Amino acid sequence: MPKLNTFDVVIRTGARGPGAAPKWSINGFVVDFEQSKGGTGPGETFEGTANPGSFPHTLLIRGPESGAWDIEEARITYFTQGDQPYAVRLGAVTLDADADLNIWYERPQKVFDV
Repeated sequence: MPKLNTFDVVIRTGARGPGAAPKWSINGFVVDFEQSKGGTGPGETFEGTANPGSFPHTLLIRGPESGAWDIEEARITYFTQGDQPYAVRLGAVTLDADADLNIWYERPQKVFDV
């Protein structure tokens, strides 16, 4: 498991959004984004940067405390120690107080022919 120095997230909200800055959690600890811009209202896009500097067993975007959050798309770029940055794109999902979004995806293994 690589050490995650930093990650950037871009989240595009659909028809329903909390209108408040999202929180993320690592290994059960809930944290605010260090840098952010944009919003999570309907049709808005949120961009955030976090610097966990840790080994994530779990990495989540927390659902809103009340109501629902329709996410059309989420893009995450990971900056791990000793490796090149890589990115993943996640499709549509709806979060609520009981549903978080898993955003931890390790770099896929290199594929080669033998």
